[in-house]
Amino acid sequence: MSKNQYLLPFKGSWYVEYGGTKKKNSHSWNIVGQRYAYDFEIRKDDLPYHSDPTKIANYYSYLENVFAPADGWVIDIVDEYENTHITKDRKIINDCNNPRGNHIIIKHKRGEYSTICHFEKHSFCVEVGDLVKAGQMIGKVGNSGNTQGPHIHFQIQKGIDPDNSFGIPITFKNAYCSNKKIKKIEKGMEIESR
Repeated sequence: MSKNQYLLPFKGSWYVEYGGTKKKNSHSWNIVGQRYAYDFEIRKDDLPYHSDPTKIANYYSYLENVFAPADGWVIDIVDEYENTHITKDRKIINDCNNPRGNHIIIKHKRGEYSTICHFEKHSFCVEVGDLVKAGQMIGKVGNSGNTQGPHIHFQIQKGIDPDNSFGIPITFKNAYCSNKKIKKIEKGMEIESR
């Protein structure tokens, strides 16, 4: 488990589309950095969108605010990619040469790093070198990179490299499920940030 406790990178209630602490729920078990990563999206009536799923504006998560999960230093930002197009069957695709799309890496205490991906281009409100505080807004949800629709990809790893540094199971500080505070979350849960 992570040595630090982390805030969820969103406000309100979001669905855990992928991720968890067990192999069967893992985001990407064979990619060591993403082994304990999560994908979060807002759902209503068990869907992440209303009406036409090919239109990005119809996704509930699109342009929602993203927040720093803990105090730390911004050590990398990629902010150059347009949003990936969305197919009618919502197949996972990538319209750029980086699966993370627009993303941020934050260095936290105790040698832990967070990587948050798929931001809207030019939505970052922090810069490399900034000291961010837990809960500070850092940007907005987009659909850049390897996606099937707007969502937040969130992981903690033991080094700077989000793919090759070992991922860490995340201890959450403000996660609630069915009005009960929890420290670990799994795929399929509806999670509220408080």
